[in-house]
Amino acid sequence: MKIAIISDLHSNIEALQACLSKAGALHVEQYVCLGDIIGYGPNPAETLEMVRSLPKVVVIRGNHEEALFGPYYKGLRPHIQQTVDWTRAQLSAQQLDYLKSLPLQQTVAGVTMVHATADKPERWAYLYNTELAGECMQASGTRLTFVGHTHQPLVYYETPTGEVKYLTPQAGLVVPIYQLGRYVINVGSVGQPRDDNSAASFVVYDTDEQELEFCRVPYEYPITAQKIIDRGLPVLFAERLGKGH
Repeated sequence: MKIAIISDLHSNIEALQACLSKAGALHVEQYVCLGDIIGYGPNPAETLEMVRSLPKVVVIRGNHEEALFGPYYKGLRPHIQQTVDWTRAQLSAQQLDYLKSLPLQQTVAGVTMVHATADKPERWAYLYNTELAGECMQASGTRLTFVGHTHQPLVYYETPTGEVKYLTPQAGLVVPIYQLGRYVINVGSVGQPRDDNSAASFVVYDTDEQELEFCRVPYEYPITAQKIIDRGLPVLFAERLGKGH
C-alpha cells in the first residue's frame, strides 16, 4: 500500500491541490497529515475540509492547531498571534472542535506518526541534529517515525553500530528502508517549505516495497502570496513562499 504523508500545509490550498494531484498520479491509497493544516496562509477552512475528505485519512495535531486553544499561544510572537486570531475567526465551531480533538501521535501501518518528535511531542521540539533524532528514535515504539515541523525534508537513520546519520533527499529520490536500524523521516512542508526550494514537499511510503519516495511539486505560489496580502496577514508569510525559507 502507498501512503502519502503530508505536513505543515499552513492554509495553502494551492500547494495542497498540487500535492494531491501528484499523489493521485502515484496511486496513493491512504493519506496521513502530520499537522499544521492551518496557520500563516489564507485558506484555513478550505484546506482543512480538503484534508478531511482524503481517503482513509489520519490527522495528527500540530503546534498551530495547539495554538488555537492552549497556553502555547502565549509564547508566540505578535505577528504569529495575529495570524492565529484571524485563522480562528475563519473556522466554524465544528471545525474547531475537530482540530481540538486531534491526537498528538498515532501509529499507522506499524509506524509512528507525530508532528514534532516522539520524545515529548507536546513540547514541539525541532529535530535539527542527529542527537535529537536519536532521542526521537529511542522514544518511538516503532522502527520508522515520520515527522514534520521543521519544514525541511530529511532522513535520519541508524547504522549497524548504533550511530545516527542523515541524508538530504532530492526530488524523486527513492530511499529503501532496510530491516536493520531505525529511521526518523521528515517529510518537509506542503505549504511553506524552508529549505531554499519553493516547491511543496511530501513523502510517499510504500509499505509493500519498504521504500520512500520524496516528492517536490511546483505550484502557483504567487496566487497564495497575493491572497495573504489581500487578507491583511503579515507580508512576511507571503514573501517567504517564493524564497522557500
